[in-house]
Amino acid sequence: MMTGSNAPKVLIVGAGPTGLTLGINLLRAGVPCRIIDRQAERSEHSRALGLHARSLEIFDAMGVLDAVRAEGRPLSMIRVHGEKGPLMDLDFGELASPFPYLLCCPQPRLEAILERRYRRLGGDLWRGAELLQAQQDGSGVTAVVRYDGDDVAIGTQLMVGADGAGSTVRKLLGLPFDGHEYREHFLLADVDWTPNLADDAFHGFLLADGNLAAIPMPDGWRLVISENGEPDEEAGEPGLEDFHERLRAALGADTPLPERARWLSRFTIQRRLVSHYRRNRILLAGDACHVQSPLGAQGMNTGIADAFNLAWKLVLFCRGRGGGALLDSYQRERRPVAEDMLRGVDALSRASLVRARALRGARDSLLRLAGGRPQLARRLVRRASQLDVHYRHSPLVEAGPDAEIGRRRQGPLPGDRVPDAALVSLRDGGPRRGQGLLRQPLHHLLLQLDEAPDHRTRVILHALLSRLPDEYLNELRVTVIGRGDLELDPPQGVMARAVHRWRDENGEFQAAFGPGSRLWLMRPDGHVAYRAPLTDADYLLAYLERMLRGT
Repeated sequence: MMTGSNAPKVLIVGAGPTGLTLGINLLRAGVPCRIIDRQAERSEHSRALGLHARSLEIFDAMGVLDAVRAEGRPLSMIRVHGEKGPLMDLDFGELASPFPYLLCCPQPRLEAILERRYRRLGGDLWRGAELLQAQQDGSGVTAVVRYDGDDVAIGTQLMVGADGAGSTVRKLLGLPFDGHEYREHFLLADVDWTPNLADDAFHGFLLADGNLAAIPMPDGWRLVISENGEPDEEAGEPGLEDFHERLRAALGADTPLPERARWLSRFTIQRRLVSHYRRNRILLAGDACHVQSPLGAQGMNTGIADAFNLAWKLVLFCRGRGGGALLDSYQRERRPVAEDMLRGVDALSRASLVRARALRGARDSLLRLAGGRPQLARRLVRRASQLDVHYRHSPLVEAGPDAEIGRRRQGPLPGDRVPDAALVSLRDGGPRRGQGLLRQPLHHLLLQLDEAPDHRTRVILHALLSRLPDEYLNELRVTVIGRGDLELDPPQGVMARAVHRWRDENGEFQAAFGPGSRLWLMRPDGHVAYRAPLTDADYLLAYLERMLRGT
């Protein structure tokens, strides 16, 4: 057996969107890692297509969004049709995000972009490498990998299984993957087609004889239909004729029909959730943790968010900070998100598949009602786009004793996603965005000031900036945000002199965060770690001591 050289601090099993997202974010923070994947080449086909607003924010932070958008097609809405016409439209345009749309980008294209970014950052990727064994102790993990004809032992501090629904890592850990398989079967076809349908919307048709989804892709369309009954094993592979009757039922007898398919596939769907996301130094992410119906395009997006949540925690752990409690927080935060997602997608899938006439009528009436209530429709779109995901019950998030968190409309709660806002740099007058801070994979302390801060506020601010230890320079950035010109007395210390000063010129920050002089600590994954009035600076320093120095 050979011994692997240049041992990584983190070994990632699986080179899909989840594994590559994790690898990129580790490398952005200077943590060496290696990705291995059993497949010798990337698959050309995948059912995953849709990237929601939260994933686009993550890709913007990672420096790949422009490339992803160049390979995708933005969709402005989800349009649901019944047998008698439209039922509801869900418009992405009103999302409070820099990227208010659903981007249709086939998974193979996305993986190619992520792999390029990973390699440019110096990432090590072994394709055709199969994980055989993994053992761990208090100091690390030893994985045995069959690669290039040899069994190679790789020593690493941590290992992450991002190797899909059939995860080898999960099986080696012996973790239950409980759930069930739906009885329904589905057919998928990628086709060249020019229908009389808006090509900037996801179209779903709920019909008496089964459903149809028609999704515009960057080139061509994807069609998905539910099959009636069990597939006939003697009938062979599916063909486009299986889709023609459903297309006529949805779009009329004279609708043009696709003549050839670039890809045809039959599949079933499952709902499963792993019992634990972590066993000591081995963790799981993405489809290795959860699988679900593709309806709603939640699976790939949830895996990407798993990786973004986990990456900064692995970074701090590899730097000797946080200890096991920091790694434990990964399951505490992400497993409830998966549970909630699975429940919602399961309910959506079951409702879409009902066949009884009375139940279909009740369902369609509810959809029309929801579509006629803009506030409810906005809430559904925000939930689907994963902008409402929060970690309010996480042990890692806190509020100062005077934070007034009961005033819900006064800004995000601890654990919430940090809202975006347009700002202006006082250094160069250039535009800035709150979400843009995520491009630096650090904690960001946002110090919010009133339009005309009084002398006491200025004294407190100066004292806080002067007391920040210089050793936090590699872990923390500070940005003062106010409505005025923010003339500040120069504080002491290297850390304090690196402070950015931004002006809330249009009041967007105040509208999203509320008025007053406050402090907000944003985690590297864009969620609020700590919030309090500026007068609670001492409590903030104690929190930073635990987070950035603790073991």
